Amino acid sequence: MIKLIQKQNILIMYYREGKSQREIARLLGVDRKTVRRYINKYEEKRKELEQSSGLVDPGELIQEIVEPPKVYRRKQAQAESY
Repeated sequence: MIKLIQKQNILIMYYREGKSQREIARLLGVDRKTVRRYINKYEEKRKELEQSSGLVDPGELIQEIVEPPKVYRRKQAQAESY
């Protein structure tokens, strides 16, 4: 699973440093599709923020972007359903 710091590094390398998706994938040792997914997710959230007329809190969007993915184990999901 990708770590939060890696997700942040992907966005920093792409937007601030101007590195390509291929180069980022190679440097971080992750698949290029993973890099593309996090860049696309960031773009979607950014567009959502731009289109909203102040109805969305920018802090909430940032939190959504950088929060770790939710992974449920089968036993955990069963325990929560009881």
